[in-house]
Amino acid sequence: MKAASIRLLQSGAVLVAIFFILLFFFTALPRLLYPYDLDFIEDSMLMEALRFAQGQPVYVPPNADFNPHVYMPLFFWIGAALFRIGGPSLVLLRLISFTATLVTTILIYWISLRESGLRWVGLTCAGLFLGGYHINGFWYEVARVDPLFVALMLAGFALAFYAGDANRRLVLSGVMFALAAFTKQTGFIVAIGLALYLFIKFGWRAWLFLIPFSGLTLVPMLLLNWSTNGWFFYHIFYIGSADPAETSRLVNFFTKEVFGVMAGLSLIAVLVIVLGTQRRGLKVLLQQPWLIGLVLAIVISAVGRMRVGGNINNRMPAYALLCLTPAILIQVFVPQFSSNTHLTDRSLFLWRNGIVTSLVLVQFVLGKYSPQRYIPSSFMKQSGDRLVQTIAHSKGPILVMMHPYYSLLAGKKPSTQIATLWYVRHRGELPLPDDFVNKIQSHYYSVIISDESSFDPQPDLQQLITEYYIQTEMLSLSEAPTTLTGVIVHPKVIYRPEQP
Repeated sequence: MKAASIRLLQSGAVLVAIFFILLFFFTALPRLLYPYDLDFIEDSMLMEALRFAQGQPVYVPPNADFNPHVYMPLFFWIGAALFRIGGPSLVLLRLISFTATLVTTILIYWISLRESGLRWVGLTCAGLFLGGYHINGFWYEVARVDPLFVALMLAGFALAFYAGDANRRLVLSGVMFALAAFTKQTGFIVAIGLALYLFIKFGWRAWLFLIPFSGLTLVPMLLLNWSTNGWFFYHIFYIGSADPAETSRLVNFFTKEVFGVMAGLSLIAVLVIVLGTQRRGLKVLLQQPWLIGLVLAIVISAVGRMRVGGNINNRMPAYALLCLTPAILIQVFVPQFSSNTHLTDRSLFLWRNGIVTSLVLVQFVLGKYSPQRYIPSSFMKQSGDRLVQTIAHSKGPILVMMHPYYSLLAGKKPSTQIATLWYVRHRGELPLPDDFVNKIQSHYYSVIISDESSFDPQPDLQQLITEYYIQTEMLSLSEAPTTLTGVIVHPKVIYRPEQP
């Protein structure tokens, strides 16, 4: 392969990267500003941030009014701070995720530039991350914890791996991973793995990472659990670990995702590991710590995906670290050419460089998507407006089973989201809360609006509702908008109290 052909491939990779960067902004900005839920999880995320903003209890027993997520609280604390300034809004929550995605993109550019010394590689790697928008389920700006978690994890890795003799960076890395663990529980897995690496690499200096990490996680968690009479641990760890794991899901993660939709970058990673061990042996792991980071990221992505209910947002950590592999390969394997360099070595380098650039282009192809499918339309906006008006004009309390934010927008008191109620009942195994049963039996809700989603027809819930309410209307898509991300649902069926 000639040098001119390699340069042409590299120029093509840069142009494609720029295209995907622009495509991300073209798609994400309208989604960011859309006033209604893109994913039904956004509703309950907003309700939890609002509870924190209002100073109301969050970690409470299962009840009819509010039930928390299984996520750690940092995302909600930031959302609560924004709500105190601008009021409850999905746009403000999405800004957290959108900003975190941009931070991750910038970090990938900076790390790739530092590792490779080449700006085109930095730009290409950053473009690969934003080019994974479709691969990662369009969760880059949705009100979920994953983008914030990935940004904090990547920053923590960078501080640790580039610590050198600077003790302060190890301390700051511990702080970053404490924040990551307070965003998503899998941060503990990564932090433990990183601590083991740091003890091997730095010896006693690893305590500069482990002590601040432990102090900033264990102490606050114990205080939160004490102040909530044990309900913090109930929701975060007991319910958070309730999803069963399936071996078939783990197999699918590696066969259809790591070596499926992420195959271009995964093959580069294999090339790094195989050629790296041939050239440097196992020392390559200590000499190139980003391989340690990649392994840890794949582990937590695999843990998330193998659990029933673990959606494709769990791919994000693995994909973000895989985006660094082109730069890692160049850092490890680019030879220093001189006039005495053998022509065979030059030819081998050119072939390797050509293969890697080709795999980068393959990865871009795997991430292709049509933006129109994922951008909310004016029809959806108008449909959401109509639903809010319908709820506002209904007398009395309304239970919008999957979308409590619509009740809030209509000036009604929101009730719990049925999906979170299902989770806090240990995936529906525990009885419905007494106050919820009493509200149904007493016809407390003048209207119940169901999506007929996988969460709505819980046997005991469905039996309770159909015993005291009757189906009266069906909502069309012009009267209630569909979601666009994750499980696709929309408010569909209206129930009203059954008259004696």
